Amino acid sequence: MLPSNRERIALIVCVVIVTFVTLFPVIWMIFAAIRPTAETLAFPPVWIPREITFQAFADLFANPGELKYFANSYIIALATAGLTILLAAPCAYGFSRFRIRGSTALLLGILALQMLPTVALILPFFSMARALGIYNTHLGLVLADTAFTLPIGIWLLKGFFDSIPSALEEAAMIDGGTRLQALLLIIVPLALPGIVSTGVFAFLWSWNEFLFALILTSGDGAAPLTIRMSQFFTQYGRDWNGIMALNVVASIPLVVFFVFIQRWVVSGLTGGAVK
Repeated sequence: MLPSNRERIALIVCVVIVTFVTLFPVIWMIFAAIRPTAETLAFPPVWIPREITFQAFADLFANPGELKYFANSYIIALATAGLTILLAAPCAYGFSRFRIRGSTALLLGILALQMLPTVALILPFFSMARALGIYNTHLGLVLADTAFTLPIGIWLLKGFFDSIPSALEEAAMIDGGTRLQALLLIIVPLALPGIVSTGVFAFLWSWNEFLFALILTSGDGAAPLTIRMSQFFTQYGRDWNGIMALNVVASIPLVVFFVFIQRWVVSGLTGGAVK
């Protein structure tokens, strides 16, 4: 039965309200970047900017060192996403297609790694980074971030591989193909939404990670944007304009990127849950 006009209006109102509540922090961030700090912190709140200034953006682009933090964040996040997919895909495929003694216990053990508090692993990772000579390098942060994204990546991809009939691979191998060819030419294209969603999860985890970045870096050599943002908070005050301007500039490429891949992300997150 089709909804009545009243139900449609109620649904539209609910959608508008939810959309506004969801986007309000983003709108406030943009407003805070283009108006004076006194206006941002005024009470009662000033909802619409009365004075527009782009000085925070001018200061941001005037400092060439800021680009180093942007580059570090993208390098670390993209490398973490790529390494997570590279390691999680064959592992998840093995759990999905082969009978492995104790596989359930192994999967639960992998998931248990995700439950370890990050702060409990600071000292071991710091010691290993020093011993291996990867302290204050992109590689050190990529390995640390991958250690936390890999368990969830394995579980996400296993659920997606389980939803793909194994008869497809069997048919390919009957026709003379190897299992590796069946995996690369048949299963991977079908599992692309799940692979993309896993990569997005790993990317966002690494992009937002702060604690390991703080412990495993020194200076701006490999420090990501999360470290740069923390530097706006000092004992003498907080540069709210600079923080918000940096967030706006950092968010624009991500928003554009996720607009193009959102259909794969949505299908990937829902497809693996249905068999």
